Amino acid sequence: MLIFWTITLFLLGAAKGKEVCYEDLGCFSDTEPWGGTAIRPLKILPWSPEKIGTRFLLYTNENPNNFQILLLSDPSTIEASNFQMDRKTRFIIHGFIDKGDESWVTDMCKTPGLSRITGLDPVEASFESTPEEVRLDPSDADFVDVIHTDAAPLIPFLGFGTN
Repeated sequence: MLIFWTITLFLLGAAKGKEVCYEDLGCFSDTEPWGGTAIRPLKILPWSPEKIGTRFLLYTNENPNNFQILLLSDPSTIEASNFQMDRKTRFIIHGFIDKGDESWVTDMCKTPGLSRITGLDPVEASFESTPEEVRLDPSDADFVDVIHTDAAPLIPFLGFGTN
């Protein structure tokens, strides 16, 4: 069965590379180092910004409890906001299921000196031996750690949340 999955993933990775472009973000490819390698055999292009529905929620000292929505498609939202170029700007990126307007985000905005990244379940086979721009790297923050909760990321039903 392992041989079947190995061959299937290899064949998927051998398919000709594709590219998708989004007006304000540039172009994305499913070729190396992002896909089509032995380590990252699946070639998956990113969803469109419309499908993802990305929102930028701005918290500042002037509005610490309520966010202001900044729209990439409307620069006037930045001009009308409390954003100031001369201040440090930090980005908090929530998980896949969250929407970014939960109370923990507000709490995190108020926490001084935050310089840690914790990678939760970055599947080893998708990131191991990849370039720095693809994976979580020790240079990404003062303190970087990773929590793996599955001992068998490539073999279904064998991990059971332990390592």
